[in-house]
Amino acid sequence: MVIACFRLRWPRLCLVVLLGLCLAAPLQAAGPRFIDLAARVGPDESADDTAYHELNRWLMLEFNDLCEDFFCEGAHDNYRPLRLACVVDTRDDTLTQCRFPVSASRDHIDPDTGALRTEVLHWLCPLPLPRRLPVATFLAAMDWQPDSSGHLFNPLPGTGRSMFEFLRDCLP
Repeated sequence: MVIACFRLRWPRLCLVVLLGLCLAAPLQAAGPRFIDLAARVGPDESADDTAYHELNRWLMLEFNDLCEDFFCEGAHDNYRPLRLACVVDTRDDTLTQCRFPVSASRDHIDPDTGALRTEVLHWLCPLPLPRRLPVATFLAAMDWQPDSSGHLFNPLPGTGRSMFEFLRDCLP
């Protein structure tokens, strides 16, 4: 009885296994579910010249231009922005989180021995974006706006505040 039952179920079991393998193959070929925004290539973009790369270049330039007057004063006078870091869900091309890492260093010289000690500091400044924000919406909002003083001053979608304001809150 057991052998007869097994013989009847064997073809069905094989069919289920084959069907599962066939369905899983396209999912594996589709690539990772989450990627860095820097790795995302949009329609009509080349891998080395995307809207993200252009935005990131502008953010670095603007931060460095503003640093002396707004960020680089006090104990930390050498802030360096690293790059805008965002996670993209490839299933629907939305952002799941973004942050703007900034680093700085502070040197201490022992007046008696001349020993140099360098303290490296970093801040991971979060950008509180709405859940499942479409990448295209974010990039459009961060693009050059005629009534803005620069990319750092554009209001982030869903917040009413600029990246500049969030950086001022984040950095000491």
